[in-house]
Amino acid sequence: MKKFLILSLASLLSIGCNSAAQQATMPTNANTATVKSNDSVIVSSHSDEAGKTVSPPSNKPASSTESPMARPIDAAEMTADIERAEKQYRKNQKDEKAKDELAKAYFVRATALTSAAQYRAALGDYRKGLKLNPNDEDARKMHDQILSIFKSIGREPPKEGEEPKPLPFVKQ
Repeated sequence: MKKFLILSLASLLSIGCNSAAQQATMPTNANTATVKSNDSVIVSSHSDEAGKTVSPPSNKPASSTESPMARPIDAAEMTADIERAEKQYRKNQKDEKAKDELAKAYFVRATALTSAAQYRAALGDYRKGLKLNPNDEDARKMHDQILSIFKSIGREPPKEGEEPKPLPFVKQ
């Protein structure tokens, strides 16, 4: 499962970043329709007056800092778990169990964010968790994998402490 996640992460980040510039420069047309069906999006496109195919506008602004593959996920429960664990840890920072629980909560959300292609936000959670538990090999591997992918595609990862929050999620 972890191999699959790492390979998926590498391919999605690589593909997504290569297409970001293309998406940002495509013209848009008012004659487009988007239909959402479960987790997929069905898009119809049309031609403009010059006969060029025109793609519909994206729901997200084109950004050089975020993978175009990133999608919002409902991280409310995971965020609440982090907040509860932080509260317990702040009560007694020498409590190893509280420290481990907080690190675990960060790693759970980081894994979910990685699966949702929110690599920059995931990196922040991996960093926070690894400060608490630097011996977690799986988290270290994912952290290092994200950094190596950024490097391989010539992109700068966010600096420590400047990672974005997870994308907002709107329940429908």
